[in-house]
Amino acid sequence: MQKFILSTIGFCCFLSACQQEGSRRYDTWDTYRGTKEATQYSSLTQITRENVHLLEPAWEFHTGDNGPRTPMECNPIVVGTTMYVTSPKLDLIALHAGSGEQLWRFSSSSFNEGSGVNRGVTYFDDGAEGRIFMPAGPYLFAVNAKSGELVAEFGQDGKIDLREHLGKDPARLSISLSTPGILFGELLIIGSATGEGYDASPGHIRAYHARTGELAWIFHTIPQEGEFGHETWEWVEDENYGGTNNWGGMSLDEEKGWVYVATGSPTYDFYGGNRLGENLFGNCVIALDARTGERQWHYQAVTHDLWDFDLPCAPTLVTVPMDGKQVKALVQPTKMGELILLDRYTGKPLLPVEERAVPPSYVPGERAHPTQKFNQGIRLVPQGMDSSYLTDISEEANAYARKEIKKYRNEGMYTPPSIEGTLTMPATRGGSLWGGISYDPVQNRIYANVNELAMILQLRAVTPAGAGADEVSSGYHSYMLNCSNCHGADRKGLADAYPSLLGVAGRYSREEIKRIIRGGKGVMPAFTQFDDRQLDAMVSFVIDGEVPAGQESAQLAQVDKYVMSGFRLFLDEEGFPASKPPWGSLNAIDLNTLTVDWKVPLGDYPALVERGITGKGTQNFGGCVATAGGLVFVGGSADEMFRAFDAATGEVLWSYKLPAGGYAVPSVYEVGGRQYVVIAAGGANRIGTPSGDSFVAFALP
Repeated sequence: MQKFILSTIGFCCFLSACQQEGSRRYDTWDTYRGTKEATQYSSLTQITRENVHLLEPAWEFHTGDNGPRTPMECNPIVVGTTMYVTSPKLDLIALHAGSGEQLWRFSSSSFNEGSGVNRGVTYFDDGAEGRIFMPAGPYLFAVNAKSGELVAEFGQDGKIDLREHLGKDPARLSISLSTPGILFGELLIIGSATGEGYDASPGHIRAYHARTGELAWIFHTIPQEGEFGHETWEWVEDENYGGTNNWGGMSLDEEKGWVYVATGSPTYDFYGGNRLGENLFGNCVIALDARTGERQWHYQAVTHDLWDFDLPCAPTLVTVPMDGKQVKALVQPTKMGELILLDRYTGKPLLPVEERAVPPSYVPGERAHPTQKFNQGIRLVPQGMDSSYLTDISEEANAYARKEIKKYRNEGMYTPPSIEGTLTMPATRGGSLWGGISYDPVQNRIYANVNELAMILQLRAVTPAGAGADEVSSGYHSYMLNCSNCHGADRKGLADAYPSLLGVAGRYSREEIKRIIRGGKGVMPAFTQFDDRQLDAMVSFVIDGEVPAGQESAQLAQVDKYVMSGFRLFLDEEGFPASKPPWGSLNAIDLNTLTVDWKVPLGDYPALVERGITGKGTQNFGGCVATAGGLVFVGGSADEMFRAFDAATGEVLWSYKLPAGGYAVPSVYEVGGRQYVVIAAGGANRIGTPSGDSFVAFALP
């Protein structure tokens, strides 16, 4: 890896920049991920390397509304002495940050059926009692920060409908907001979660007036006719174009007045025969004028994405010394396991980027882009899979993996999904995910927890249902285009992530299944776009699994859509990852030298620990937080532990078994002269651990 050596002049510039950065407040946590720059860093120093071993629970709050597969990923914010959190079933709760005592509770259930994912809220200082902007289902609520009552003058009776202003019939759209918006002055800027099926909503970026809820501007992430980027799509009449959404949050350079947006893939995620072309603004970092929504620059990391390589979180704003100058930059984590480093004001890469030829697709109707970008930044995980990257936990596991790897198409990271099955490494689980990275502006260091997992991408043909299709054809078609991604074409699901639908009628009534489809549940989005006939047909297929005659052996010439046959990690016979450990790791990156300082496994699978196998890491969700006390706090792992690492060496200095997995970003704050670290212990998520409903705050005795 290329090193950049600081000149004496550059080092002096860096010290000066650190002093300027030090004037920014890092001792509060009133914003999602700590600051609008998405730093996930605290300057508090009461808890240190020397005393962290004394850390103990100060309080624990139970939301009381968890259920199976209802994750709680909230990163709490603290304003004064009040903490704001969200529950598994999307209640907004105010707590005293020093005691965990509930102050008030706002329930969204009367407006929003079902549940969903919520990672946090936004606080707006309105000059009076303050407002909390809280998304739930298809709505964004404005709640009085002191009383918990809706702010009637905002939107329509305290809420706005996120399905509006997207250029389509709102009744046919399914959209939500899993990650909170960001404030620039009195503008609230938001992204969206759109679903990943063929019927997904478009993921345009919008700004609303924080006092009134009126739309201020919109940026079309799927360019409209006459807009920049429209020519990068080969448009098909009457085709639905969705996704290309910012679902992982955004960051803000308040002084410049620019908001930085990271987008995901256009839908359908794994087949693009209906959306040929380069597909701007999919998989892009985009700089927008926060006042107007006008594009300043964009950088596309993946062209015509076929791998679900979303840019999964907000870019983090940093300062990098290069060539004797202090460069305002941003770091964009990726599912590909790279940290892309861009000039914040031009969008130009600060490290060399290679454009290489990649394998073609042989799926009918598909045309993979002939090249992709490589070495876009600092690489944290292997890219591509060969025999040297297979599991080493036992000879038997390695032998099984060697046999399995031969079954699939495997020509590098950008081998397109295929009908026979493609092995891709890393995969949709990352690399990095929505938890982002932590940036210490004083040490100029980044900390990143990542996954190192392979996945099998296998496509299956779906014949069109056609007009006037019978219930069997209609239900099968709707399910395959919208649900098979997660639950599988065979409805068997994935044990640690998505439930099997076999025998679902024994668990839920027909009406309950309808409510879950329309309202969502846990990580499953709401599907409000189906009319009663379509919904009845889909429920019949979910219950009976009846496939239309001739569908199983459909001729490829008759096919116009392809879907994933199911979400499949590359696993050994026992269900552990078949790739080489560590399967999850925590990494420290020095931005002065642009090198990885240390890399350590993150977590252990309890079943392997019982056999004396440790240090392999686990799949992980959530993010890490660094502190000026020389620590990095992170949960996320399958063993449900919350850990403090030595920021200088990667040594584990403290750990605590949470009541449920901590698959969220922790928050660090101070109340009454006492420093706290709090994390949501919601469990569930996609690792298969039990669900929970706790927020646990830790402090020194």
